[in-house]
Amino acid sequence: MFNLIKMDIHRLLHSKSTWIMICFVIGLAVFSVTMTNSDIEFMKDDPAAVTETMEERPVGIYVEAQPEWVNGTIEIGSVVSVEMRSQLLAILCVIFAAIFTNADYKNGYIKNIAGQFPRREQLVASKFIVIAFQVLVMVVVFTISIVVSGYVMWGSDFYLGSVTELFQYLGVQYLLHLGIATVMMLLCILTYSTAFSMTSGILLCSGLAVPIYSLINKAINGLKTGLEFDINKYILDGNITMLLYDSTSEVMVRGVAVGVAFAIVSLFISTIIVKKRDIR
Repeated sequence: MFNLIKMDIHRLLHSKSTWIMICFVIGLAVFSVTMTNSDIEFMKDDPAAVTETMEERPVGIYVEAQPEWVNGTIEIGSVVSVEMRSQLLAILCVIFAAIFTNADYKNGYIKNIAGQFPRREQLVASKFIVIAFQVLVMVVVFTISIVVSGYVMWGSDFYLGSVTELFQYLGVQYLLHLGIATVMMLLCILTYSTAFSMTSGILLCSGLAVPIYSLINKAINGLKTGLEFDINKYILDGNITMLLYDSTSEVMVRGVAVGVAFAIVSLFISTIIVKKRDIR
C-alpha cells in the first residue's frame, strides 16, 4: 500500500497538469481579489450601489463584496470566505480529480499494476489519499494567494482576525472540497469518462442546478404546512456557498458531516466498482 501511494505521489508531482492546476489556483485567487477590489471601488464611487449581503443562494459564479468593506477595514477571513463561496476553487478541484483519476485508465497504468495488488481497494484508497493531499495543497495555495493579493490591494486595511476561526473555516471548506473531488473520482471510475465527470462537476459548481433545488424544496415543503426543508443544507455545493466565515457551530458541524459523508460514500462505492468490475 505504501509503495502504491509513493507511485501515485510520483505521478502527481511529475504531471504537467498538476502544476498547471496550481498556476490556475494562484491566477484565479488574484483575479478574484482584483474583482472584489473593483466592486469596493465602485461602491465607494456610487454609495447607492451598496446592498445587503444576499441570503439566498445565487445562480452562477458570484463573488460578493461586503458593504462594510467600503468604509472600514477588511478582515482576511471574510475575504477568504467570499472567494471560496464563489466555488471557483471547487471547479478547479473537480477538474483536477477528473484528470488525475482517468489518467490511470488512459495510459494503461491501472491495468498494468492491477495484477500486483490482489486487494483492489488499495488502488482506490491510494488514489483518494493523493487527491486529498492535492486538494489540501490547492486550499492552502488559494488562501495564501488571496492573503498576498489582499495586502497588495489594501495594505494596512487588510488585517488578520481570529486565527482559530480562520483555520476552523478552512478546515470545513477543505472537507467539502474533498467531498466534491471524491464524487468526481467516483464518476470517473464509474463512466471512464473525463469529459462527462468534469462537465457534470463544473455545471454543479456553477450553480446551474439551483433552480432544480428550488423545485425540490417547493415540492417537499408543499407536502406539509410549516415545513422548511432546504436541500442546500445537505449537499456539497450548497454547503460550500452557504458556509460563512462567522457561521454558527451548528452550520460548521453540518458542513463537516456533509463533506465527510459524501467522501466516505463515494469512496465506498468506488471500491465496490473496482473490486467487481474488470479493469480495462
